[in-house]
Amino acid sequence: MSESPQLSFAGSTGPRPWDARLARRLVTPLKDSWVTPNHLTTVRLLVGLAAAWAFMHGTYGWSNLAALLLSLSNFLDHTDGELARISGKTSRIGHLYDLGTDAAVTILLFVAIGAGLGTDIAVVTGLNMALPPAALGATTGCAIALIFLLRMRIEELEGKAGIRQSSVGGFETEDVLYLLPLVTLCNALAYFLVAAAIGAPLFAIWVVIDYRRALRRLQPAQPMRQVPWPLGQADQAMSARLTGLPTAPLRSNFAAQGAFLFVPDFLAPEVSAQLRDAVAAVKPCVNRNYLPGHKQGGSVSRHTIDQLSPFIAELYRSPALIEWLNQISGERLQLSPPDDPHAYALYFYTRPGDHIGWHYDTSYYAGRRYTLLFGVLDESSCRLEYQLHTREAGVAVIAGSLQIPAGGLVFFDGDKLRHRITPLGEGEMRVSLTFEYVTDPSMHAWWRIISKAKDAVAYFGFRQVFRRRTQEPAGHE
Repeated sequence: MSESPQLSFAGSTGPRPWDARLARRLVTPLKDSWVTPNHLTTVRLLVGLAAAWAFMHGTYGWSNLAALLLSLSNFLDHTDGELARISGKTSRIGHLYDLGTDAAVTILLFVAIGAGLGTDIAVVTGLNMALPPAALGATTGCAIALIFLLRMRIEELEGKAGIRQSSVGGFETEDVLYLLPLVTLCNALAYFLVAAAIGAPLFAIWVVIDYRRALRRLQPAQPMRQVPWPLGQADQAMSARLTGLPTAPLRSNFAAQGAFLFVPDFLAPEVSAQLRDAVAAVKPCVNRNYLPGHKQGGSVSRHTIDQLSPFIAELYRSPALIEWLNQISGERLQLSPPDDPHAYALYFYTRPGDHIGWHYDTSYYAGRRYTLLFGVLDESSCRLEYQLHTREAGVAVIAGSLQIPAGGLVFFDGDKLRHRITPLGEGEMRVSLTFEYVTDPSMHAWWRIISKAKDAVAYFGFRQVFRRRTQEPAGHE
């Protein structure tokens, strides 16, 4: 069997900027405190507004004070992100708040500089400006706003690697603003504004070009279709693996833990290799989603898997696997209906903060729903944290935590296990595969609507959930 293609989801990281390293040291004592990254973003915003207010006065003394406040504001801009990373208090709303603060502070600062200089700019520079100073500041600010907007879009498309700035010795391009106190000290603020009014629009044009390039890069070549095994060999591989597996003690363990089982080395190596191939095949089709306070990550539904990785569909239907699960659970399990996108799905944790909060795999079916979770790729610190017996009266709740290695298995009753996946760290990556089996595949029409809406919003997107399944794998139920 050929090796899986090398996968890379996180960009390479160079030396961290000096101000980010210093900011991390300063906020480390706040890691377990009540202070949140949004608190620090608010402080940065207030200091930035104070700098803009000071620039409005237009005098030499106020301008020097404003430049110092601006330098402090720029430094504080690193503290919220560093606290978020070390404390795990990351959120999409916090990220957008930080970006909005950056844009607002920068725009207001340049408008304030222009308003403060007034007509003195022509006297100082000797230039007859086509625009009044406040308009020069507004032009600069608008250009910077466009830059912020497009860089945010590039980050959404390509992650932080797509907007990483060039750096030398820990100093980034944006660090030039730390030199602004020297500009004001030399009474050269007018020249600075003129240079910014010319340079910012030119740089905005460059970012527009970079954004168009990112859009073109987003249109990948036709996704690689996984070369399928001959029909039935997925079941043969599973049957061979299950032969000799001590089913009786595993069944007892499953029952004792309230319908929960962990087997760290379950899949055969050749099956794990096929699953890694599947990840490469479906990677261009990952749907990213975010629900504040609950989950962040990427998903690929069974409908896309059917087209690009039929091996997973065959493994899901393996009679040997289903019979083994019947023995473990003591139930007669059935395949999920053809329109259920969760029947088998891949879940991608590829960006810092990707996670899912505490939840049950609630069944909308008339019967129970069992979840089979396979580790596929794991180069992360993520852990499956769980609580056993939460819905058993008179039984003490038992908390646990584990990492699922590649080829590992977790099997549980979705309505009984309260669980979560902890946030992904910087430069990490995790991909898992789930199978869902049910005891009764019937579902009320109202619950079906709710289930579809939840899957579209929280997991796979409307295209994957509601698309017409134009191609089904052989042996589809």
